[in-house]
Amino acid sequence: MLRKMLGPLGRVHWEKIASRIGAFASNHQSKGAGALTAAAFVLVVLLVHREIYSFITGRRQFTVPQKDVAVAPAWLQRGSQGVELVRLGKPGVSLYDPGLVERIGRTFEECPWVRRVTAVERVFPDQVRVRFDYRTPEVAVKRPGGYVIVDAEGVRLPGVYVDPPASCARSIEITGVTSLPPAPGCPWNDPALRSAMELAAFAQENPLLARLRVREVDMSNFGGKADPRKSEVAFVTATGCAIAWGRAPGDGKFGEPSTEEKLENLRSVLAAYPGLYGVRTVKVYFRGSRAIEPSDLVQKPR
Repeated sequence: MLRKMLGPLGRVHWEKIASRIGAFASNHQSKGAGALTAAAFVLVVLLVHREIYSFITGRRQFTVPQKDVAVAPAWLQRGSQGVELVRLGKPGVSLYDPGLVERIGRTFEECPWVRRVTAVERVFPDQVRVRFDYRTPEVAVKRPGGYVIVDAEGVRLPGVYVDPPASCARSIEITGVTSLPPAPGCPWNDPALRSAMELAAFAQENPLLARLRVREVDMSNFGGKADPRKSEVAFVTATGCAIAWGRAPGDGKFGEPSTEEKLENLRSVLAAYPGLYGVRTVKVYFRGSRAIEPSDLVQKPR
């Protein structure tokens, strides 16, 4: 019975199987040894690379020096009002510190002059190159201690200036904004300032007002805080004439003329008083009315 059960296994050619197993092991022995050699080589390279990297990052010549960088646009003289200092690095920080690029980028973005950091690059052996966009002055706001400048987004820029910077996009200054300006780099959230910026852009771009050389937007009665019966805003020309405009854009009230009607009223005055010479005040915010207050002396252009 046992012989019958083992009969099929007895017919298996064990010699052939053994010989094939031996041949397979012999053929792949060299490949296995090569793979082990390659793996060992990679491991050695990684360990050596790690040691070299640690050596380099620990050397003083590859550390970024702690430094105060003066940041100011080209139109602003170095060492003058408005220059901001940005402190970079810490003592002993390696150029290859993984968090170095991000930290320097954030530090520059905190500078009030910087609108946006576009790139931070490591430069061998111990430098970092930073590229960024400056905020540009839009308009100057007259304050008791001098002029404060803001960009097109209403963000206050560094410095207080004796005269409005020539780099301002709007040559028309703003007066009568009574709220305190925020710290540099912060938005100046004042409705009077926002309205004044719109009016300054309008006065500079409108051909009629540009011809009259409007130099100032007066917001001292914005919201009727001084006298609710009088014009809330006024344009002041180079001759010193105040054009009482009425209310600010988007704040019209029932019965107030449109912008074009106000300009037409102004044209009617100009027909009688070219250049508004000899006129101290003209009110253009009444429909069909152009109240004129002559000046005692004829004003000459400034």
